Amino acid sequence: MKITGIILVVLGVLLGILGLVAPVIGASVAVGKVNSTDSTTYSTAKVKYLNQEKLIAAVTANDPNAAYDTVNLESTRVTKAESGNADAEKQGASIFNTVSVNKLAGTDTVFTASPGGEAIFAFNPSDSQLINCCGAGTRAIDPATGQPTGDWNTNIDFQGVMPLKFPFASPQDTLQVYNGDLQAPVETKFAGEVEQYGMKLYKYTQSIPPTQLPGKPLLEVPMSLAKVAVGVFAPAQAPLLDSLPQDQNVALYRFTSQENTFLVEPLSGQIVDGQLTNKDTARLNNGDVDILTVAELEGQSANVEEGAAEIKSSADLLALVGIATPILIGLGVILLIIGIILLVMASRKKKAAASAAASS
Repeated sequence: MKITGIILVVLGVLLGILGLVAPVIGASVAVGKVNSTDSTTYSTAKVKYLNQEKLIAAVTANDPNAAYDTVNLESTRVTKAESGNADAEKQGASIFNTVSVNKLAGTDTVFTASPGGEAIFAFNPSDSQLINCCGAGTRAIDPATGQPTGDWNTNIDFQGVMPLKFPFASPQDTLQVYNGDLQAPVETKFAGEVEQYGMKLYKYTQSIPPTQLPGKPLLEVPMSLAKVAVGVFAPAQAPLLDSLPQDQNVALYRFTSQENTFLVEPLSGQIVDGQLTNKDTARLNNGDVDILTVAELEGQSANVEEGAAEIKSSADLLALVGIATPILIGLGVILLIIGIILLVMASRKKKAAASAAASS
């Protein structure tokens, strides 16, 4: 009985220790699995956009609608986890290289007006906060080849949660998520839970008011042409030009407003599904009035089921880690109690035997 009690006490202590260590080891394995997995995701969109090649003809015909085309797009994003980056290893960062290419639906033709882009994100593997290191930056896609091209733009201050994966144990709260168009974090609000794809998902929403995009002007034209164009596209705004120097070109800057929705698996932080609604317009620098509509987009994820199944597998692993901890600790406590009881009983039995021997 004494030996059995000692064994049970030892097993109870070991199981308790294992219960405390298991979540650390298990979570580390799960984090490593999620952050080292390559992925390919798809989306579709309907886009009405300003075709600048038709702008002069539309102004000449006094028909603003003649300057716009509407197309259906299919986008493919390939994201690869990079390893072997000494700077990343030093800072404990994970690296994602992601390439997105937009093509006209049903064709192999890259959409010239918005071909896509390549980005490198460095981020904290646990909370997905972006880190300015390790070659993080962006570059363009060549419309002719559909391949990344040109110099990297690394002059970007990456802040907020990386846009391709939310934090592990995503909170029911507001997050600041990086927006590639604005090159800045955007308030992203928790908007409830939904059941889809066999999982409980968190819904997050973004509502971005018209905001000027960083960079050079979208259009820069002589004042005489600007007055004619505004007279066709936005006649009510013609007085705006009267307040500008009449002997200089007029620069119009791109503004974006967006309503975006993300469905996130909360344990792993992986994005399962999403919808985007964007409206881009042209305004004067720091302006508050639209002069032209540049593009209107409605997009959504496509072919979600396969990716959702892989995400569910990661979530199940994390859930198993969470379940194992209380079970191991609970079992350890039970064995410890039984072992102590057996030791006490063995001690009492020994004392009783000794007392009986002494009295005889």
